[in-house]
Formats: sequence, structure tokens, C-alpha cells
Amino acid sequence: MRALLVGYGKMGKAIEAVLVTRGHTVVGKFGGREEGERDFLEGNRAEGVDAARCEMAFEFTAPEAAPRLVPLLLSKKIPVLSGSTGWNIDAATRQAVEVGVPFLHSANFSIGVAAMRRAAAALAAALAPFREFHPGLVERHHSAKRDAPSGTARVLAADVEHASGRRDVPIVSLRQGGVPGEHTLYFEGEDETVELVHRARSRAIFAQGAVRAAEWMLRSGRSGPLSFDDFFNDASRRGDAS
Repeated sequence: MRALLVGYGKMGKAIEAVLVTRGHTVVGKFGGREEGERDFLEGNRAEGVDAARCEMAFEFTAPEAAPRLVPLLLSKKIPVLSGSTGWNIDAATRQAVEVGVPFLHSANFSIGVAAMRRAAAALAAALAPFREFHPGLVERHHSAKRDAPSGTARVLAADVEHASGRRDVPIVSLRQGGVPGEHTLYFEGEDETVELVHRARSRAIFAQGAVRAAEWMLRSGRSGPLSFDDFFNDASRRGDAS
């Protein structure tokens, strides 16, 4: 895979390390959240991106930059895997359909979180008849994370609501130190509690998931909007997530 890194912060560097380990090539990278992206957005470097050399763009920037960066990449016929949260992806999704280019956006690229979502839905459905069990979420992330609640917490809450028929599952957000990410789902009863917890110990888990999903995007030959669930479900069915 010939990859372009758009957003060369902590996640960009983690993805680069995984790409190199898995035998891929990084053909370009654009800054952190400031000067490199500003150049890219203003066109100073955009025309220098050779779309023919890029098989995949990994976009991990910020919610104010992603709505402009992702359409620019798609317009150059570059497949995009986006991990920026806190922005509306509807326009990018429509564009991916129009130009016939793969676009995968996810709030979380952890394999463990993908499994937790399925467990959360199953638990919510099982407890749905027992209305004394009240669901709620607590999520913790590093102090530099801008959006709250996290995109993952929102998705988990939506999974629980859909499976249980409840509405407005409460979410508590904490921003502390350097926590990569932690999500705890509670079902609180009168005299007992059921918990599901996922703790990320390193950003490497998100980078691994992102690169695996990108490999699957190219291997599958699919175009238009895709999801991390598409990748996870396909790998689960095939029994091959290498």
C-alpha cells in the first residue's frame, strides 16, 4: 500500500510505524494540526500530491479541518480512511458515492471496542425486560481530546438504545492526563451492577485496526461509504483478520 498521512500527530506517527512494520510505503505526510494542514488546505501543497502514487489516505486531524480535507482527498480520487471525530460526515459520504471512491470513517479503530459494541447490544437486549437496570456510560480520554462525549461513547449509547428501546442513555466524559481511551458501560440495578469495560493502553491498537481496515478496503474492491463494522463483520465471517 502507498499511503498518505494527513495529520502527522501522535496517531499519524503510530499509523506510520504500523504501515512500515506491515511492509507498506508512506509516500507523503502533512504536518500536525497547524502548519502542515494549513498549507494543504490553502493549496500550497495540495497540487503536489500525486494521486496516482497514493492508494490510501489516513486522515486523523481535527473536527474543524476534516470537513475540508476529506472532500479534497476524495476529489483527487484518493480512497480515505478517516478517524477524526466531532464532524458531520454526510457530505463526504455523498461525495464518496458520487465519485465512486472508498471512504471509511470510524470513531474508533479498536478491535476490542468493535467486540464490546456487540456485547453491549446483546446485554442491553437481554436486560430490556428488566426495567430496573438503568444503562449509563463513563468515558475517559487524555486532556487534549477536544470532543466530548467521545464518538465511541455516542456509538455505544446508540447501540444500547437501539437494542433496549430506551432513550437518552447518559454519558459522563472525563478529560485527564494522557489516558488513550477508556469506556465503561454500566447497567445499574437496585442491588447489583453489570459492567462492560474497554481500556486502551496504547494508541497502537487504533493504528493497527486502522491499517488492517485500510488493507481490507483495497482488497475488497468496494467503493463508496464503508464502515469499520463492514471490515470487522467480514473478517469475523471469514475467520481471517490478518
